[in-house]
Amino acid sequence: MPVRFWLLVLLASMALSVSHHAAAATYRCSSGTGQVYYSDRPCAGSSDAANGSTKLGTVGPTDTGDTRSRSYSYTPSVPKPPEHAKYLSGQCAQMEEAIRTAPVRGIQGETLRSLYEDYRTRCEYQVREAQEKLYADRREQDRARTEQRQAAAAQLADNQRLDNQCANMRAVIADKRANMASLNDRQRELLQTMQDNYNRSCLNRH
Repeated sequence: MPVRFWLLVLLASMALSVSHHAAAATYRCSSGTGQVYYSDRPCAGSSDAANGSTKLGTVGPTDTGDTRSRSYSYTPSVPKPPEHAKYLSGQCAQMEEAIRTAPVRGIQGETLRSLYEDYRTRCEYQVREAQEKLYADRREQDRARTEQRQAAAAQLADNQRLDNQCANMRAVIADKRANMASLNDRQRELLQTMQDNYNRSCLNRH
């Protein structure tokens, strides 16, 4: 594996992003006539409480008088990997993760550009293959969902057809039984056959 790649990954792992914000001191002063004013510099003359000179502390979100500098930092969130990344392997998978997590680890500038250039040069073909696999999987999933919808629609149509047949058979059977006295032996046999078919096909449908 190229030494340059591991050097870039090592630099990416060791980098930190820390920002420091200095707090500015504010002073409450009083003039010789007793007028109060504020300044970012120590008051002229005596600065004791008898002269009305008081150090208010730092300008910021708190009024505790703590003059120590405060540090504020922003940690960006790690973006989700692209969908095709699950098809990457080996060096390309490591480089993709190193680039994606670089902002969280404070990597930027020339280091990040070099890492990205290496990734594009070494992994262009594998990335293209990974994207093609992703698209193929999506097409297969779409095909499977289409087949499931078609099968469900066909089953629904069959159920509706059988429901209609059962309803027609039930109506005929009821009509024949209402006129049983007028049926001959052959018609009675046909009625019994229809009743058996109805019992077998329709009674346990719902």
